[in-house]
Amino acid sequence: MNQMRTLALLLVALMMGSLSVGLSSTLVDVPEELENTPVVMSATSPGHPVFAEYVGAYWCGPCQTSSTSLHNLYGTNGGGGTTSEDFTYISFWESPTTGWPSEAPINRRAHINPSGYPTTVFGDASSGQYYTSGGQNYDSFYQSGGNMQNANDYSLSIAQSENGNNMDIDITATYLGSGSKTVYIYAAVTEETSPEVYSNSNNLHPHHVFQRWLLNGAGSGFESVTLSNGNSVTTSWSVPISTVSAGGGKTASENFLTVAALMDGDHTTHRNVVSAADSNMGPKMDIGVTGLSVSNDDASNSYIRGDTVDLEVTVRNMGDLDYVDGGGVEFYYRNGVNKVTIGGTQSLPATVATTGTHTYTTSFDTSVLSSNAWKATFGARLTGLSGDMSGSNNDVSTQFDHDRPPMALTPQISPTSVERGDEVLITVRADANDEVDTISSTTFELETRPSGTATWSSNGISGGEDVVFAGSPYEGREYTFATTTDMEAGTYDLRVRAIDARSQASDWKVVLGSDGITVTNALPTIWAEPVPTVMCDEPTKISMVGHIQDRESALSELSVTSSSPAFLGWDATTQEIEVLFAFDDLRGCPIGQNGIEVTVNDGEDYTNSDLPYGTLLFNVIENGQPRWDGLPTRTVDEGGEGNLALFPYVFDTDADGTEVDSESLTLSIVSNSNPEVFNVGLEGDLLSYSTVDDDVNGQATITLRASDGVQAADQTIVLKVAPVNDAPRMDLGDLASLDLKRGKTYVYDVQSLVYDIDDDDPAFIVVTPSENGAARFDLFTGLMTVEFEELGTQTITITAQDKYDSNSYTIMVNVYDSKPFSASKDADTGYMTVSLDNAYLGEVATANLFLTENAPTFTSLTTMWQVCEGDTGVCLNQVSYPLDVTASERGWTIELAWDDVRPYGLQYNDDVKLGNVLATDDTGEEYKLMAPIYWRVTEEAPGPSTMDDETLAAHIADLESSIEELKADIDASEGDTTEMEDQLALLEADLATACDDPRADCSGDNVQGNSDLDTSAGVNTDVIIIVLGVLILAALLGVLFTRRGGSMEQPKWDESALPASDAVANSMYGGAHDIFQQPMAPAMPAMPPMPAPVAHAGPPLPATGLPEGWTMEQWAYYGQQYLDRQQ
Repeated sequence: MNQMRTLALLLVALMMGSLSVGLSSTLVDVPEELENTPVVMSATSPGHPVFAEYVGAYWCGPCQTSSTSLHNLYGTNGGGGTTSEDFTYISFWESPTTGWPSEAPINRRAHINPSGYPTTVFGDASSGQYYTSGGQNYDSFYQSGGNMQNANDYSLSIAQSENGNNMDIDITATYLGSGSKTVYIYAAVTEETSPEVYSNSNNLHPHHVFQRWLLNGAGSGFESVTLSNGNSVTTSWSVPISTVSAGGGKTASENFLTVAALMDGDHTTHRNVVSAADSNMGPKMDIGVTGLSVSNDDASNSYIRGDTVDLEVTVRNMGDLDYVDGGGVEFYYRNGVNKVTIGGTQSLPATVATTGTHTYTTSFDTSVLSSNAWKATFGARLTGLSGDMSGSNNDVSTQFDHDRPPMALTPQISPTSVERGDEVLITVRADANDEVDTISSTTFELETRPSGTATWSSNGISGGEDVVFAGSPYEGREYTFATTTDMEAGTYDLRVRAIDARSQASDWKVVLGSDGITVTNALPTIWAEPVPTVMCDEPTKISMVGHIQDRESALSELSVTSSSPAFLGWDATTQEIEVLFAFDDLRGCPIGQNGIEVTVNDGEDYTNSDLPYGTLLFNVIENGQPRWDGLPTRTVDEGGEGNLALFPYVFDTDADGTEVDSESLTLSIVSNSNPEVFNVGLEGDLLSYSTVDDDVNGQATITLRASDGVQAADQTIVLKVAPVNDAPRMDLGDLASLDLKRGKTYVYDVQSLVYDIDDDDPAFIVVTPSENGAARFDLFTGLMTVEFEELGTQTITITAQDKYDSNSYTIMVNVYDSKPFSASKDADTGYMTVSLDNAYLGEVATANLFLTENAPTFTSLTTMWQVCEGDTGVCLNQVSYPLDVTASERGWTIELAWDDVRPYGLQYNDDVKLGNVLATDDTGEEYKLMAPIYWRVTEEAPGPSTMDDETLAAHIADLESSIEELKADIDASEGDTTEMEDQLALLEADLATACDDPRADCSGDNVQGNSDLDTSAGVNTDVIIIVLGVLILAALLGVLFTRRGGSMEQPKWDESALPASDAVANSMYGGAHDIFQQPMAPAMPAMPPMPAPVAHAGPPLPATGLPEGWTMEQWAYYGQQYLDRQQ
């Protein structure tokens, strides 16, 4: 036994020594610096032209993939390509409107003979590698040569140039080999981008779509030419440009693409294709005009006939070749459909170098332009060119606004009839009559005259500083015409003219006679208040100041008369009337208020009408009866208040007529004629009054009574409210704060919420959203339409205005896309409680999800999980798990497996991340998780000692199964297996730890010793373990040295290398062959895990499933493009 141990130690020492020698030589090796591998961004050119033919149809889903792949390959390796210019193709495409193109006599589609669509053929292949079907990527076919034959012995070039309504086409073929060759020119006119699209493709257009063959003179087939070395042969055609249609944002001439290929035989059978080209390839001759500008020293962006404008244009060489063939530049203006040359032709220089530019200028007197034109069209064009390939840029034009005189519109007069001394409000408007001026740049002149006279005057007219009703069809300026008291009564004419920013005046707009302004005589007015008190049966003179007035005449110039018996006379000198309310034996004194109707003559002509008249009131009292002086009318503003001491206005006499102290009288309020307008109160002799609210208007007559205890006298006082304009108001109510979904349209009745307390006319409403165009107000319906696209807090400002004032109100809008979904690790918090089990190193975590009582009724739920590297923050993969909402009562359990990035379970410092929850409730509202939830993985799984017997047995079975699978992967791998071997060592260490538990029942090398095994067997087992450990260590170090030094060859699996296959080693180890050959105990069956989500290559499939005609391989490569086109 001791000898065997010694032998084992000797073997270990020898192996360690050899390893140390290898280590010393390996460590001194200079590390090899790896070259940077270039990233392939496009297909690699095979070094010669490649030609392909594609057959597809508008209804074919996979055809969209083929069409896109060919177009992308052409974009990098076709005409103007970013990598090369040696790939071209032609499409035979079934149109949704015209069907298949007419291909006679070549009949190329029948020649290709597709069995399905799409079919793409390289180099006229009849079958095999280069005869392809199905939507796919074609880079590999191109890179491998595209079935071209002897392509480096030939070259082909195409030049096309516009010639009137035709396109002249020259195709030049060259042979570079020995001898001579007869070739056939396969040539066709195509649309570079078809104006038509594939069905259900989100506007995907086919390209290089066949339109017409270029045939031999007999029209029976392709033109043939015989080539010899160095002698090029050019064949020409002229084809109407109308053969193709405009497409892809290009005109027909720009969309005209000639495609050609050289074949070693005619079209009647499959041939070798030796070269190919199209008209986009190779150097191009293209000269054009750009940057035409028109300027005017007198105005920045317009002209008045007679102005001199300056024109400037740049001639630019936009091609790849110097232009040396002459020509010239002409400036012109349009007269109807004709182009009239300005100043003759200016010659081009002898050479216009590539990317070179030349600037040309001229001046033009606009006097010859039409006076009625709104705009003038100026242009510049190239003439006399030769060989220019694109005529679309040879003519450039621009428009210049004509500043026309404005047109005055009929003014609005309010009111049309006024008394002398009143004011008239005149709103004037104008039509700018051009696209230069606005109302802001337009002023007005207003004049009036008495109708029938010739002299106009602007006297009395003022205003016009501000624009009113801006932005509406009624915008204009307001002026005031103040009449005077000495004006003649009658009608007055009004005329208005508009003047624009360059002092151009419109014709006068005249409003005549009764349609203009009518000025009338201001009639004398008669006021009863304040009502004076007179003694019964006593002549009394009362001043008429404040009772009778005339705007045009002094009171002393008026004549006052009356037929009332109480009227004694009018004294113009003292401006008083004298009255006597006589005592009547039957009726006594006419106590109380008595009226006298008076007429007033101001000297005007009242032939056709009555003299102005009115009623004066008098308060008649008896002798000894309290009497009142007239109480002054009191005026307050809306919402105002005031008071008046009454004792100074009331007097009393005794029975003898002797005046007594008025403070002995008792005052009271008898009545209030309009309590809806005024509140009144009386304390002592102090009368207090106030308006009912801030918006009330009108007046009230208050009847007061003074009593001396025996007799009483009544008097009235008039209270008036001075009207103050109130701006329109709005009651937002529920509109004050809104929660709106992005992209959804809402309609609100705004007009009904706006009211004006003192104006029945509807207010002018303007809505201003914080996002341009998000809110619009319809003046006719009064409805506001709202639709926001920007998320977050937005505002809508609503301004309501009348003629004098405005109020603004702001609506706060919360625009959301989806409602927040609340998930939490804490129980009964938010909508969902989430917990994680088995989140240990090397393990597969299990998520438990439960809806809380707070959750709405969801109709769909999808959770999105990721595993992230906690040290770098990089998230490696995302897996979506749709949840069965019918199982919401019991919750969900998900096994979170990321086999592609964590095949051996979670790693240290991994973050398990619930990245998103997408949900829809029963009302259709959408939800998403606002913030992800993380679990950091830092702990090892609980050791075997903490497991019960059943869990331990399952744990050992899992480890043994994982070890066997990992070993099989290492054996099958032909690459670097270091990472797998490291993982194997960890698994074996875990297994060893588990097998150390006395309860373990391990198979193979980990079977625990039983008491009935002899000592020799135990010793042999120890030796075998030592040898195996040394071999594993040697293997790991060998792999390490091989990776670092690069000189060791990757060892391959060799069963004969096992000690069990070595007779000497087997004998040295005491015949342990049976131990080495012991099979592993079968793993205990585990509970079936929750099915993992199916991982499809490529993007998720749409709700309708895989598109018709597609394969999963096509979907993996081109599915995302398909989905993008559906958006």
